[in-house]
Amino acid sequence: MTIGVAETRQTYLQDPNKPLQLLFGSSRPQAPSAFDIHELIERGFPSEAVIAFVQSVNQFKDKQVFVKIIGLSERTLHRRIKHPEPLTAEQSSSAWRLAKVLSKAEDVLGERQEAVKWMITPALGLEGRVPLDLLTTEVGFELVDDLLTRMDYGVYS
Repeated sequence: MTIGVAETRQTYLQDPNKPLQLLFGSSRPQAPSAFDIHELIERGFPSEAVIAFVQSVNQFKDKQVFVKIIGLSERTLHRRIKHPEPLTAEQSSSAWRLAKVLSKAEDVLGERQEAVKWMITPALGLEGRVPLDLLTTEVGFELVDDLLTRMDYGVYS
């Protein structure tokens, strides 16, 4: 029996624990379903949790992840460090996509360092684009997610 891409995406939505662990650490909220994730995103993730997550990956610091991926200007970032406030739903959604991709890349490639290295390196399966750079849009996220699914099943073309 072959599992399709849609079924694989559904599996990731059904088990949000790993992306939530990346985003929130040991204080992750309970979110047993995609509806719970949706509600968390709508309310806005705590900025301090997302800042800690992004800063925990050294290679992301140089890639301006806050500005390009999360949509948080440097000025706002510094303000949120001093005075934490929840992110907007759009910023939280972007942080969720980043955590999902990193989580899935870890599963496919076996460890965090390999996943991060893959995310910041041009990929042939993405027409030479850097996976991290594609996470600025939902379509780019889907392209990266689809490539990871194909890699997981050994289908690179």
